[in-house]
Amino acid sequence: MASSPPAGSEPATEAPTPAPVPVTLEADDPEALIDDGDSALGSEPGSSTTSLASSITRYRIENGRTYHAYKDGKYAYPNDDMEQERLDLQHHICSLTFDGKLFTAPIEADKIERVLDVGCGTGIWTTDFADEYPQATVLGIDLSPIQPMFTPPNAIFQVDDLEEEWTFDDNEAFDFIHARMMTGSLGDWDRFFDQAWNNLKPGGYIELLDILLPVSCADDTLKPDSALLKWSQLLLEGSIIAGRDLNSALTCKEKLEKRGFQGVHQAIYKWPGNRWPKNAKAKEIGMWHQENLTSGLMGLSVAIFTRLLGWNVEELELFLVDVRREMKDTSIHAYWSIYSHYAQKPLEA
Repeated sequence: MASSPPAGSEPATEAPTPAPVPVTLEADDPEALIDDGDSALGSEPGSSTTSLASSITRYRIENGRTYHAYKDGKYAYPNDDMEQERLDLQHHICSLTFDGKLFTAPIEADKIERVLDVGCGTGIWTTDFADEYPQATVLGIDLSPIQPMFTPPNAIFQVDDLEEEWTFDDNEAFDFIHARMMTGSLGDWDRFFDQAWNNLKPGGYIELLDILLPVSCADDTLKPDSALLKWSQLLLEGSIIAGRDLNSALTCKEKLEKRGFQGVHQAIYKWPGNRWPKNAKAKEIGMWHQENLTSGLMGLSVAIFTRLLGWNVEELELFLVDVRREMKDTSIHAYWSIYSHYAQKPLEA
């Protein structure tokens, strides 16, 4: 539970609490799921990027997918158009989860001057925040230059590796650091929190959102020999071999407190695997989450399975046929735990 701000600070404005996905998810009537169609999303994201040095913009192709060349191999997921569309759909799911809110920390957003978006991907959160808070300079950093060319004037993108030493000047400290779905991307979370602490202004906030593996189930409909369960377990196993554990969210609260952050707040949400829940909000999140996973399944899997687990592409493709089938099966009441954290650097720090 979050603590009160330290003595002497101005009271922060509490962000409205999103309508929760029910803690206990109730399955919908199977017959009600038969004709429940999907609606179309908006326009496809653009793929144009700013002009950068060729060493940064050069991509590498592996198993038919495109990967970043800068710090080659550090990030296990593609950066091609298909993956960019998946990331933008993931942003939509986050927006549904938090009722359109871009953050949950009790920050006074209209007073923010500098924001850092860690691992910004396509830059969709960065540009949305910059649009909503034009007084703030919003810096998005990623290993891949896949952000749009036309952005708000207060949105800035850089290609860099935030596992290296951060080199911001003292006068460039941030009011807010945002890190979404960085689990599996960082090898040393203690170092990350050290650098975030050193580059936050006193009183500044950090907020993180991460998914947890393996997949969970609301009842006994996900069997022990399930392909979906096995896939999520193997993905976790591969991430541990790589030294980039996809379960980092489990220790996030402890690490934030150890570093000295105060008011560490943890909330756990559930993203259903498809539209099986009865609750309307959970059903919509599940519908889009199924699309996000099934459309991106090969991209999420191929590097970890082939580089780290010794699979070949052909056997992976055959295995993923069963995984996709189970992801679409509304009689399987699977869900994914989503961990949200925020914390404040003390004013006196």
